[in-house]
Amino acid sequence: MTTKALRGLALSTISLLLVLGLAAALPTSAAFASDDDAASALSAATTPTKAQQKAFKKASADFSLELFQRCVAAKGSNSNVTIAPMSVMNALAVTANGADGKTAEQMRKVLGDGASMARINKNMRWYNGKLKSYSKAKLRNANAIWYHNDGSLKINKKFVSKAKKYYKAKVSGADFGSSATVNEINSWVAQKTNDMIKRVISNLQPSDRIAIVNAQYFDAKWRVPFEADRTQTKIFKNAKGQKHKVKMMYSTENKYIEGTNVVGFVKPYAKGYSYVALLPKKGMSLKRYVKTLDGDTFRKLVSKTTDATVHVAMPKYSVTYTNEGMDAQLKAMGIKSAFKRNADFSKMGTDTAGNLYIGSVVHKTKVDVDEEGTKAAAVTAIVMRASAMPSPDVKNVTLNRPFIYAIVDNSTKLPVFIGTVNDIKK
Repeated sequence: MTTKALRGLALSTISLLLVLGLAAALPTSAAFASDDDAASALSAATTPTKAQQKAFKKASADFSLELFQRCVAAKGSNSNVTIAPMSVMNALAVTANGADGKTAEQMRKVLGDGASMARINKNMRWYNGKLKSYSKAKLRNANAIWYHNDGSLKINKKFVSKAKKYYKAKVSGADFGSSATVNEINSWVAQKTNDMIKRVISNLQPSDRIAIVNAQYFDAKWRVPFEADRTQTKIFKNAKGQKHKVKMMYSTENKYIEGTNVVGFVKPYAKGYSYVALLPKKGMSLKRYVKTLDGDTFRKLVSKTTDATVHVAMPKYSVTYTNEGMDAQLKAMGIKSAFKRNADFSKMGTDTAGNLYIGSVVHKTKVDVDEEGTKAAAVTAIVMRASAMPSPDVKNVTLNRPFIYAIVDNSTKLPVFIGTVNDIKK
């Protein structure tokens, strides 16, 4: 799946869609266990200890905020940036199971602060299991692998087994030379994202051998919706100082955030998740404030809120983001060897066409916020190639200038989505 092919990736409203394209082949499906086998293996897993959970949360928060920082830094000051950190982590973790030597060491350092691959897999399985779905806060998580079944690749069965055991991946053989395979992958994506994302790839190239896909769907209602009859037309001043008319929603919340150079609030969804808004204080640009954030700072802001009456004004918005070169940010974070032609993915398999390495990483997102709730979607594509309670205190937070937002898992305080809103246009 070339970068050119990935330009056909499409997004829509809902949570988190992740795609990995891998350029090396898998053998026939007879070599793999069934999804039922994967489920039984999953149930036998032990829960990480408290210390392991703590280490995982820290490593994941650090990964999320550093990737967010680097993506924001790579864009213009007036650009909206939204990433789905756990989408990228899932993609990289599946891929890392095929790595060895220096390649594996670098990936494990960035993903889990050096934890073993066995520990990373167990932690990811535990965390993915904690991302619950409810009637008014839906979250769907699914993984699949398609492989070109022409016999050119000798796959490592343990790689596929771990993808099933820890990530519940469905594995299917297909003819990558046929448009039917492209249609099959896109149909799976559409089905898993409730038709919010209908097309991920436009074609497959002769050198493409594996497509690893993770799809997440998120659609949550507010615990207390904004009252539609209170919505008013107001002005939003973007990062360039330009003014745009927006539909401003109003509510009263009870969790206030205040930190160095920032204020904000927490607005809970119906169950399990919360929306977090962070507004840099006047005089500090959003891009400059993002540079001050790290994993610990973000989690402390979300965890140590103040009980207060918070009069909130928040615009309705829909933002999109495309990063067709996320490999640049991942290389800067320390994953370097995986992108070289001499990368060591020997634990994934060997292909007659040559050595396996990551060719490109693409990430796309879209988030819609209105009076009823939030819908969001994201796509991450990794392409591998073969060489060859309220108090009397009253606060006001008016989001009428650039701000940061996040959709946070309440149990871990980790961001499922995190983004910037620098501009709002019709």
